Parts: sequence; structure tokens; C-alpha cells
Amino acid sequence: MKRVLVADDDSDMAALIKAMLEERLSITVDHVANGALVPDQIAATHPDLVILDVSMPGLNGLDVFDLLRGSAGPVDVPVLFLTATPDRAEQAFAHLGITDVMAKPFDADALVRRVDDLLARAAPAA
Repeated sequence: MKRVLVADDDSDMAALIKAMLEERLSITVDHVANGALVPDQIAATHPDLVILDVSMPGLNGLDVFDLLRGSAGPVDVPVLFLTATPDRAEQAFAHLGITDVMAKPFDADALVRRVDDLLARAAPAA
């Protein structure tokens, strides 16, 4: 079964995403409320996709992305960014190789389709 990790400091938003994805796709969704917990959670659960909130206290989504891509053993897991300013974010993130950005608030069907598509393209978890 595919696995998704949601990193969002808004527990209500994370619970909504988890319920929506688990109900409509055959996946398991884990949640962390702090970006600093993402690397350990990835090591523990080997998700097929990470959904990152851009604006989190402490390590924000960009910091987490940098950490995952730049660490001694880079983690190659697809990342979907959620942000309230998707147009600005896409331009700002393009030079970092970030292409999957989605607006908050999001359309439930669009999020499910995007996650399903990203999981279909993702290599199986180790």
C-alpha cells in the first residue's frame, strides 16, 4: 500500500487531508506537525509522497525540502507543496527544481487527482 506523509502545523487541515485521501485512495497517510520531524518520519515509514505546508514555524516547507535534497544521503521522494500563494511560490521555487505546488485552500477533487498522479509516477517505497 502506498504511503503519504503530510507535514502541516494546522492539525485540522492535516486531519482533513488524511481523511480525504484515505477515503478516496487506497493509501496510508501519516502526519507530523513540525517540519523538523519530517526526515525522521521519512526514515521510519518510507513514504511514496510528502505533502509539505510551505508556512510552518521552525523548519518551513522550503527548509525541509533543502534538508531532504541536500543531506549527505539525499532523500528522493516526490514533494507536493501546499501554499496560500501558489503563483508566487512556483516562480520562487522554480530554480530549486520544485514543480508540484498547489493552492490553499484547495479543491478536494483536485488534491486527490494530484496525489494519485504523483503516486502513480513515484517509484515504490524501499
